[in-house]
Amino acid sequence: MSDKKVTRRAFVQGVALSGAALAAGIIPIKVVGADAKVDKETMKYQDSPKDGQQCDQCVYFKAPSECGIVKGDVKATGWCIGFNPIKKP
Repeated sequence: MSDKKVTRRAFVQGVALSGAALAAGIIPIKVVGADAKVDKETMKYQDSPKDGQQCDQCVYFKAPSECGIVKGDVKATGWCIGFNPIKKP
């Protein structure tokens, strides 16, 4: 065994680099255009609300039947996994 001591700085840098490398390998990063939309099947879109959540309460909904992230027409009473509630003041 070696008698070399590891400094706190070297240890923290090693952990940070390991974590970054691990995250880069596990979490895929995909750059898409601002106007890119995903199909309904991928977003698990449904025409009915889920657990009180529905499209017209979502930041991505554009009345009367458009969504900022889902391709095609959506219903105001629909829902998908991209649901992000509108923040109320």
